[in-house]
Amino acid sequence: MRPRAHRDAKGEWLGTQLNRLAARSPRVREARGRGLMWGLELNEVAAPVVAAARERHLLILTAGPTVIRIVPPLTITREELERGVTILEEVLA
Repeated sequence: MRPRAHRDAKGEWLGTQLNRLAARSPRVREARGRGLMWGLELNEVAAPVVAAARERHLLILTAGPTVIRIVPPLTITREELERGVTILEEVLA
């Protein structure tokens, strides 16, 4: 598989997982993004969620007061993405 195809497959997988998370979590208003650039709009202030994720070694950012920005490197592995989504689920539970 070519590098672009790997990136696109990882982005599609991540988007699916984040949309599922948004559908299950009352704390998430919506997931939006493309490829490996995603945002989760929360129903609350994002900074405490970002801090809790960092304590679990997941580096995410805010993009405004209620949005979490998720922009993993293009070289991220599927296993690393899975771990990141698991951490997000734990933090938002």
